[in-house]
Order: sequence, then structure tokens, then C-alpha cells
Amino acid sequence: MNILLISEEGRSKEALLNMFSDSGFYITQTMDEEFDMDRFALIVIGAGRATTFGSQLGSRLLRKMEEFVFNGGRYLGICAGSYLALQPYNRETCGLSLSHRHVVDLQNWDRGCGEVRITWKEDKYSVRYENGPIFADAQSTLERVVATYDDGFDGVMVNGIAAIEGQFGLGRYFLFGFHPELNEKTRFMVDEAIEFLFPKE
Repeated sequence: MNILLISEEGRSKEALLNMFSDSGFYITQTMDEEFDMDRFALIVIGAGRATTFGSQLGSRLLRKMEEFVFNGGRYLGICAGSYLALQPYNRETCGLSLSHRHVVDLQNWDRGCGEVRITWKEDKYSVRYENGPIFADAQSTLERVVATYDDGFDGVMVNGIAAIEGQFGLGRYFLFGFHPELNEKTRFMVDEAIEFLFPKE
């Protein structure tokens, strides 16, 4: 399977590269406006700054990604990649709006980095959080809340939505507000996200 991976240099990118390589994925890390999205089955956008990624990619490429998912492609967002896939909050984040949800308490996005507790499908885990989005509540038959925060760096995080999965047109997306790839005990969550994105018939 061919995937496009966009992530800043660091532990998160290294972990994702190792995970996807070990699973037999073929990884591309660069693209331009003439890029053929049809060669990929999955787009992954990970750690970094959503506004920086949005500025670097530009609205044309972001819309191309949105069209890719709408026509049956798959998208995995982790932290910055999830910010980009929610409703835009500035000019740089316009173009890739897979979910109709907004970011909660955006003005206080720089709330902290460290371990927090979540509920993942009724089980409790400790995960790495690094200023990721808290997803606004919304009613939709096309989305499902997968994880919520049990604690956090402020009161806004507590009971806030930490991960969602959904459908957009013919495609699917999975969005993490935290970093499951940074802890060996929570990397299975990425595997479960991939299982949702590519269900076995």
C-alpha cells in the first residue's frame, strides 16, 4: 500500500516511519501541486504546526487532499494533522475540512505537553499529549467518538473528545488529538485506526 506521510522531523515522524515500514507500506514524503493523488491509498499528516503545514502545502493542495478523501481515499491525522482536517480557523487551515467539528478553546491551544489519561473504547490508557486539538461535540451519523480525556492540563480537557473516526463522501478519516505512536503500549491504536480506514470485506 502506498501512503503519503507529512510530519516534522522528530520522534513522532521516526516512530511513524518505523511502524509503517514494518507493516509493509511504501512511503512518500514529498509532493507538489502537480502531484498525482491517485497513486496513494492513505494520507498521513502528523506532528508539527497546522498553520505551517497549511502554508507550505497551500489551499490548492489541501483541496486536492479533500477531494481525494471524498472520492474514496483515506486520511489519518495526528495532532497537527487533525487540526487541519477540522473546520478552518485561519487562512492557512482552509481547504481540508473533512470533519464538521471545530477546535474547542483554540485561543488556549498551548496548554501543555506530557502524559494524560484517556478512555479508549471503554478502556483506560496513559498517552502522550502535545498541544493537540480538543474536538468540539457534534451530532453526526457519519462520525463516532473513539476516545475522551479523563484528565489534562486544564479543565477544558477533562471529558473532552480525544479521537474521532468518520466518513467523508466515499472516503474515511481517523483523527487523533494525542500521539499514540510515541508509546509502545498505545501504538495499537494506530493499527485500530488503520483497520477502521480499511475495513475487511
